Amino acid sequence: MPKWLRGYLLMVKWVFLSYRAWLSLNFAVQIGIAVGFIFGISFLYPAITPDIAKYLTTGAPTLILLIVGFVVGPQIIASARLEGTFDYIWSLPVGRMSHLAADATVMFGSTLPGIILAVGLGAIHFDFSLDISPLVIPAVILIGAGGTFLGYSIAFLVPKPMMVMVITQIFSFVVMLFSPVMFPVERLPGWLQSIHEVLPIQYMADLTRGTITDLDVNLGLAFIVVGAWCIVGFIVTLIVVNRRQ
Repeated sequence: MPKWLRGYLLMVKWVFLSYRAWLSLNFAVQIGIAVGFIFGISFLYPAITPDIAKYLTTGAPTLILLIVGFVVGPQIIASARLEGTFDYIWSLPVGRMSHLAADATVMFGSTLPGIILAVGLGAIHFDFSLDISPLVIPAVILIGAGGTFLGYSIAFLVPKPMMVMVITQIFSFVVMLFSPVMFPVERLPGWLQSIHEVLPIQYMADLTRGTITDLDVNLGLAFIVVGAWCIVGFIVTLIVVNRRQ
């Protein structure tokens, strides 16, 4: 077995055992998020059209992935830095990227029950048929990886752990309320639409919409933009991780 693969598998076991208590809580949170986004947000609309139902159903799993990547991941790293356990973990005879990959694997795996529940509940509650494409698997992986690498970039570039926690909370607020995830981008003011043309959030939502429903999105452009942001996040994370003492 290659050394990097053995190190990765060992770190997956380490992270899973370390996060056991958190994973139980996170599972309950994911269920709550899925139910809340499908049932709770629908109360804000006077009438649920088929398109609105599909936006809500596809937006919920996208937000779950983004919250874990943009918010939960960086906050876990910030907490470890505050507690003094982060440097100990990186002193282990395992590559730093192996640890981050294992961390991302466990966190990403914890989102799957919530994602499946959100999609299933949405289709049943709003009574429409899903149009699931085989591309849904690479789409979900790309959203998860892109959000996670961008989250890691924040966690390592921001010098103070407390600042990381504040910034990620702001990001969660912006993503949920001012990003076209649960609604069409046309509902935003023109200047905000222009900003989202270069940010990955809208295109991450398009990946979900275009692979599990028949909503009309430019799926090719979404894969390109999210893939480009994912590569940028990976490169930044790789550089910062290897430079950090």
